[in-house]
Amino acid sequence: MHNRHAARPHLKAIIACVLATASAPSLSQAVAAAHSETRAFNIEAQDLGSALKAFAFQSNREIFFAPELTQGKQTLGVVGRYDDLDALKRILSNTGLTYSVTDSNAILVRDLSNVTSRSGSYPQSGPAIHLARAEMNAQAEPQQSAAPAARNTNTASSAEGLGESLYEVIVTATKRPERARDIAGSVSAMSGAQLEAIGAQSMQDYLTRTPGVVFNAGPLGDSTAIIRGVGTSVGKDQGQGPTGYYINEIPLTEPGYAVAIPDVDTFDVERVEVLRGPQGTLFGSSALGGAINYVAREASTEGFDAALQTSASSTHHSDGDIGYAGKGMINVPLSDTFAIRGVAYYRTEAGYLDNVGTGRKATNEQTDKGGRFSAVWTPAEGTKFSLLSLYDKNHTPDFGYRYPQLGEFVRDTLVNEPVEYELQLHSLRLDQDLGFATLTALVGYSEKERSLTNDFTEFYSVLPPIDDDTPGEVLPNPTPYLDTGTSENRSYELRLASPKGEKFDYLIGVMGTSTDKTFKDYITSEGSYEILSVNRNPADLRGDMFYWGVGRTDGEEKAVFGEANYRFTDQWTLTFGGRWFDTEVNSQAVYSGVLYPGSLTLPRGHQTEDGFAPKVSLAWRRDDDLMVYALASKGYRFGNPNTIFPLDGFNTPSGWETDSLWNYEIGMRNSFLDRRVQTDFTVFLIDWSDLQVRLYRPDDVTYGANAGEARNIGQEFSGLWRVTDAFDLSLNVTHLDGQLTKTVVSAGNEILRDGQQLPGSSEWQVSAMATARLPYASEPTITLAHRYLTDAPQSLQTPDLRINGYGQTDLRVNATFANVGVTAFVNNVTDKRGVTFGYGDFGLGVQDFIIRPRTFGLMLDWKMR
Repeated sequence: MHNRHAARPHLKAIIACVLATASAPSLSQAVAAAHSETRAFNIEAQDLGSALKAFAFQSNREIFFAPELTQGKQTLGVVGRYDDLDALKRILSNTGLTYSVTDSNAILVRDLSNVTSRSGSYPQSGPAIHLARAEMNAQAEPQQSAAPAARNTNTASSAEGLGESLYEVIVTATKRPERARDIAGSVSAMSGAQLEAIGAQSMQDYLTRTPGVVFNAGPLGDSTAIIRGVGTSVGKDQGQGPTGYYINEIPLTEPGYAVAIPDVDTFDVERVEVLRGPQGTLFGSSALGGAINYVAREASTEGFDAALQTSASSTHHSDGDIGYAGKGMINVPLSDTFAIRGVAYYRTEAGYLDNVGTGRKATNEQTDKGGRFSAVWTPAEGTKFSLLSLYDKNHTPDFGYRYPQLGEFVRDTLVNEPVEYELQLHSLRLDQDLGFATLTALVGYSEKERSLTNDFTEFYSVLPPIDDDTPGEVLPNPTPYLDTGTSENRSYELRLASPKGEKFDYLIGVMGTSTDKTFKDYITSEGSYEILSVNRNPADLRGDMFYWGVGRTDGEEKAVFGEANYRFTDQWTLTFGGRWFDTEVNSQAVYSGVLYPGSLTLPRGHQTEDGFAPKVSLAWRRDDDLMVYALASKGYRFGNPNTIFPLDGFNTPSGWETDSLWNYEIGMRNSFLDRRVQTDFTVFLIDWSDLQVRLYRPDDVTYGANAGEARNIGQEFSGLWRVTDAFDLSLNVTHLDGQLTKTVVSAGNEILRDGQQLPGSSEWQVSAMATARLPYASEPTITLAHRYLTDAPQSLQTPDLRINGYGQTDLRVNATFANVGVTAFVNNVTDKRGVTFGYGDFGLGVQDFIIRPRTFGLMLDWKMR
């Protein structure tokens, strides 16, 4: 890492290079012009769908389009010698449609009103008609017939049915929409339709089915995802977490300890993307192990639309309480260029833990409510403004952990321990087609609030002695501890992306974030003022509140980033890129009350850092059905200052910096048997050093530092198989060996041990699903899914406290009557007690969180379109 101030001239130079590149002629345009070829086209005026099939036949090109895009549209056709894309432009002229080209040279037809970048976006509603080369050769001359694309039931129709799973998984992992299987990297994505098919409502429902990801369901707003074993705790890290969380590319992580990790309901979501391996080049800090991007569906000018969903469920040991949900969506085009979309949801899940201390049963029920608003305006061709506003609030009246030593479903506190968090997010985005490239400008603002209460009676029923002659007071009433946190995060990004699919393409950009965060905590006990004011200074009391503290953190990140692809042959593509970053964090804390007479102000902390995160990959594509790639990438995250007093004779570091983490992987994407089988296989090695960990001083005070080394070796497999037109199988398997490779001793104690397993690095993770479609008018579907996870430590400091190995089986049966879908489901069929997170014994006994017991339910889903 370099000196912070010395690096600033380099930042100016890089920005100058970016601006110079933006104003220069496009190299990709020149290359494309030099390699254009013409061919004869003979496509008469006809309906657009038939004309596109004729184009696919005559150009021998692979093309995707949603049938509703072409419905009712006519074209004047094209006759004469043209290169392929010029011919397509003439066919699409005055239809309101445009196109883009993928890395595999496939053509995607899309609506101009929904253009997000020149690099393209796939059809957003319904499965696409997919014309592969094999189908083209098998069909008769398409322009002579208006037969639908599904005439061959083993090709086009199955392509429609498989559209969501095999062809329509579109991601923005490269900041430009493209098929996940065209990316030289490990990307998993689930579309809104796929999430709906498995009944997913929260992270636990879909991240647990993703290869390489261990989801640790814990406190509300504090549940974390560990990707490829990169983490020092299955809970929230001491500093910035190793996994990045985003909503429509707006970052939700912040420097230091996170206020909350949002878990937004998936109703009417476009897709959820999981990017495995460090994503520092394009996504920035915190994506050390990977990133999760939640993509909300935008408003559409294609027509009025609406949807409703309601459900009811019963959970084992819920004391008769019923879980229920109500959700709705409405999409309104106000003109051909402007549309709005609104989503609202309310969901309550019944509790199943009994608090013997308060005498209440099923106390840990959870409520999630919120909504989204989207507006899209396309004032001119190639110009699009997108507005997104989102609100989400989660609440539970009592913490969701149990005391396993007391019983299977038992809690024991003298007061309720409510937990609540809120998220507000607002973003505005401009996508402008400049001809040679697309300019994207994105600004975002998010605000998170969290509060939780713990019963601290065990610790403060008797206060510390005032002096040698005056013992501490006895407080006769319960002593709740309240912890609150708020954060405000502002972000901007400006980037320029040339068209994909040409010999050379690039993406360059600048970004910045700034965060203001405040934590406040309090301890009170009813009637304590009368007791404590006798011998204590009344100035150290606020009524019955005898402790209060406040900590503030502000941080900034600035970065310049870029990535380029060079296709030196039709089969080989070299990708290279990097991000120069500059981070700064300031922190301060003040503690007051009788525990800190007169108050205690800690030294102000300050930490700065800059560096470079590179990435390079090489991909070989035999054809559209086979790709092999090799990738090396580096991640980073914010450091943090130590806000503690110095200790004589001990060199307490002022703070800690980013870890050093390199990821090396080789992957293969393969499709065969007429694309009825699709497999992804990846092997990876992660070299991780200078971990962000907590060590001990001789006075037993902990501090943050960079220490230790680790290496993670793993294999990830994903497979999809359409056994018949009525039966599908899917399988995800991950094997991981994640362990420390260096022993670290602190204050005479062995804190980190060579060979110690990393937290959240389960050796085996398996998810499998079978789907059967029955041949009846109501289109009934039966889905059986299973997830399995082996055990792993919960933190580096408590390696004996573990997530237990467990399996969970879910069953769903669905049928459709007119526009109404009816689904009956059973989650956790075998009623397992998998432990997903926990706390060590700090005097109260071990506390752990378990998966939801067996739950039966019924869901009704109405869709207008």
